[in-house]
Amino acid sequence: MTTAPIDKMLPLLTKVKQRLPGQWSACCPAHDDKSPSLSIRELPDGSLLIFCFGGCGAAAVVAALGLDMTDLYTQKEKSGSEPTRHPRLLTAGQALELLEKEALLVAVAAGNVLHGVVLNQCDLDRLTQAAGRIAWLREESSALGGHRHA
Repeated sequence: MTTAPIDKMLPLLTKVKQRLPGQWSACCPAHDDKSPSLSIRELPDGSLLIFCFGGCGAAAVVAALGLDMTDLYTQKEKSGSEPTRHPRLLTAGQALELLEKEALLVAVAAGNVLHGVVLNQCDLDRLTQAAGRIAWLREESSALGGHRHA
């Protein structure tokens, strides 16, 4: 028998108070919370919605508890015939927009180097970040298409 998401999460939180049926507040574990700023709501299917009014993202809250985002959802029985699903962090349009911005940054840096400009450490760090993002986008797009690049 699997544990319900709410039964996994509530024992890990502090200053938990039930506000309404299926709704709780608690201190957010992702930041130094003195009074409850985390809202937890249980949906009819048992899945959880969480929101930190202090500005922490759901992934940060879940990670601070030592849980995974999948712990917010009820586990469904699988028949084994389900297609493999790959979670997408970005839409295709968002991925292309990010790729365009990072490629432009690389092009500007290359042009500067070509004209004798010496890149400082901040520029080099940002260029490394751009290269990492481009590599990540390539890997993600390859995973979705079933092709891996060497």
